[in-house]
Amino acid sequence: MNPEISRPMHNVSCVDIAALFARVGLTSFGGGLSAWLYREVVTQRGWLEEGEFLSAMTLGQILPGSNVVNLSVYVGYRMRGLPGSLVAIIALLAPPMIAIVLFTSTFSLWIRGAAVHEFLEGVAAAAVGMTASVGVRAAHAATGVRRWPLALSVAVFVAVGVLRWPLVPVAVVAGTAGVLLSRRTAPDA
Repeated sequence: MNPEISRPMHNVSCVDIAALFARVGLTSFGGGLSAWLYREVVTQRGWLEEGEFLSAMTLGQILPGSNVVNLSVYVGYRMRGLPGSLVAIIALLAPPMIAIVLFTSTFSLWIRGAAVHEFLEGVAAAAVGMTASVGVRAAHAATGVRRWPLALSVAVFVAVGVLRWPLVPVAVVAGTAGVLLSRRTAPDA
């Protein structure tokens, strides 16, 4: 194991970790948590490099459990060790859980309003866009190419979202196309 990865960075306080993960947890209803974490941890704060974040995200996806919780454990640990991991998980999960409990207690009173549905559709669209952004960044980091991952994402969106084709066949074709394109455009190793 790389000693740099196994040793926490200790340059970020637990309060900073709690504030970030609580805000991400509270503002990420409907998905897009990985994209928010990327933006906050890599782009805005520079706590992790892009390659390390993408590696941690991949590791979080193959480990059992929620991808974002696994990613939070990693980021928290890299910042403050075990206490950072615990703070990151609690801050990510507790505030939204409390908000959901409060929200559901009053939800039935105002759910029938059209503004609520429009708001939730907007949140879902933003989550889809941010998730697609991370996917394109990951494809670019893996292949060094920017055009075809975006074109493939748009093609999947049109096929599933506009034309209403079934997701599984579209995903199989898009996945195969992505692998073939990455092999064709990847630099020779």
